[in-house]
Parts: sequence; structure tokens; C-alpha cells
Amino acid sequence: MKVLLQYARQLDDPLGFRAVPITQALDQAEIALVRTINTERARRGLRTLRPSRKLSRTADRHTADMLRRGRLDHTSGNGTVFTSRLRAVVSWTRLGEVLAWTPHGRTGARTVVKLWLASPPHRSQILSRSYRRIGVGRRRGWMQGARGVAFTVDLASHR
Repeated sequence: MKVLLQYARQLDDPLGFRAVPITQALDQAEIALVRTINTERARRGLRTLRPSRKLSRTADRHTADMLRRGRLDHTSGNGTVFTSRLRAVVSWTRLGEVLAWTPHGRTGARTVVKLWLASPPHRSQILSRSYRRIGVGRRRGWMQGARGVAFTVDLASHR
């Protein structure tokens, strides 16, 4: 079930987690992923990321494409690199992407973010001061004979 959300930053909600039903469609697991990423960013004095409908739609489509092809890849099945894929839907200049595959039973937001933070290239993307917006795609499926969950997080900023 999809939940409509817009994250609001308020004095009594310093991490920006208060949900206001307006614009952003994310399911509960995707909301948990954004919250976990924002918690890690806030611990380091970084701005929280605001969900983007366009980035989430693109991330979701890419996640589905990876499952169809059976592999994690920043390049889409039609040969489009992630920067071109994202620039087709947003005009922002700074773009990033992180991917993950977790086997069935180890699919929680904390697990995935912990994996990304343990990897220097992924950590640098998740904790970059440059990004302001986030899009999340998360789908269950099969990859290389194993059942699990594929994740795509697309990051962007005008700067």
C-alpha cells in the first residue's frame, strides 16, 4: 500500500520526519530507508534529504529493470547510463546513485544503509553535502537464482 507523504522540517521535528499527506508516494519500507539515511546524515551534521516523486519513479523503474535482467547495474537495460536516465526527468546538475541487493530475510532499511556506509564509494554518495533530494526504488524479486530485494537510491541537487 502506498502512502502519500511530504516530509516537513519543523522545530519539533528536527530530522524532517513528520508526514503530511500531500505529494510523495512511498511505501512504508521506502519511508524507513529515507528515514534511516536522514538519521545517518543528521548524526554527521548534514541536511536531511527531501523525497522527490520524479526521482522515486525513475529509481523504481530502474529497480524493476535490474530484476528483469537479473543483475545490479547503474546502466539500464537499453544502455542508458544513470546520469542520462536521471537527466531525462530532472534538470538538476549534481546526480548520484547507490544500488543494493539483499537476500530474503535481510531486507530492512538499517541493514541496507549499514552496507552502504561500510563501502567507501557508497558512503561518499549517501553522506555527500551536495545532495538535497532523494528518490527510492525497492522491489522484491529474484536475482541469480536467489530471492531478495533490490534497491535503487537516486540523489540530486541543483548545485
